[in-house]
Amino acid sequence: MQKSITKTWGWLFVLLIIFIAISLVFGSNKLEEYPPYLSTSPSPTGVKGFYTYLNEKIDSVERWEESPSQLVEEENQLLLMVEPTLISEQAVMNEYVSFMEAGNTILLFKNNLEGMFGISTTYGMVEGETVIMEDASGSEYEATMNTQTRILPESNDEILLQDDLGVIAIKRSYGNGKLIAVNSPDWLTNHYILEANNLDVVLNLLGEEKWDEIRFDEYTHRSLKSQAMHDIYPIWLLVAAFQLIFFTLLWLLYKGKRFGPIRTPREEYVRFSDEHITALAAWYKRGKAYMESLNSQADYLRLLLREKWGISYQKEWKDLEEVLAVKLPLVKDDEWTSFFSEIEAVLHRKTITKQEYLLWSKRMDRLRKEVEAE
Repeated sequence: MQKSITKTWGWLFVLLIIFIAISLVFGSNKLEEYPPYLSTSPSPTGVKGFYTYLNEKIDSVERWEESPSQLVEEENQLLLMVEPTLISEQAVMNEYVSFMEAGNTILLFKNNLEGMFGISTTYGMVEGETVIMEDASGSEYEATMNTQTRILPESNDEILLQDDLGVIAIKRSYGNGKLIAVNSPDWLTNHYILEANNLDVVLNLLGEEKWDEIRFDEYTHRSLKSQAMHDIYPIWLLVAAFQLIFFTLLWLLYKGKRFGPIRTPREEYVRFSDEHITALAAWYKRGKAYMESLNSQADYLRLLLREKWGISYQKEWKDLEEVLAVKLPLVKDDEWTSFFSEIEAVLHRKTITKQEYLLWSKRMDRLRKEVEAE
């Protein structure tokens, strides 16, 4: 039974190794998937191309993945936000506003600006993939347009870009800083950056002000990326959970809980004191059927030899000594020479005394145990 369990676990381990190897082979060929509008994404929906372009042209370009509360409130900084998730927490929104009021600028690209920094929008029907728009000076540009929303400017807003359907980009003052809001983040993506006049339009928007440092905001994209466990749950909760698991294991060990298969001792399921066997032994003893009992033992031993090693049932006892001497070291003793030479005659006798029965039965039982143990 022990060998069978060990063999089973061995095969399970081999299958696990094969499964892991196959997963690595096929998994390594799978293209990595990126969320859209990330500055680290080389996919068509990413903005890595534009980030790399700016990084080559301007030294002070970096990614910002911290909370807006960590932004240094110094002047002449630009925070570039490309299709951020909707900011539902007013406290976070106030931190961005404080950053602008300190004399910095946020350049916001988002398909639907409704609800971002109090901006209101309307809808128009776009007939093609590109539109003709003009800036404040009257210069016209052809640009990709995949959104139907247009901005509803306030009285103090400066209109930077517009087309026949409405306003596309505005500039709004916040204290000493500015908010530039644009409704087309696709202009910055790797797929569209070189389409039509998209790059020229974006560079003109960047040229609205002069900045000492440019940051790409990745904080608002954090929910799109897979996060580590310590980013999702507070440290104190993780420590408490691991301690609970650890002390639970200690408690289980203290209580003597077992893990794994339960192996029942042979004595539990083999009943040597079975009522039938006890009654049969008593019947032999009372009836003094010593020869019948001894012949039954001999028959069982022969059947065991045939089952164990294929030794013929018809083979004479004196010939068994040479065969068993190879398989059982016990048979090489001198006492077994007399056993195999005399047992045949004993089994053919009609009667034997109780002392003779006990002697031969004990020797035959000893041989049986040796055979079963091999």
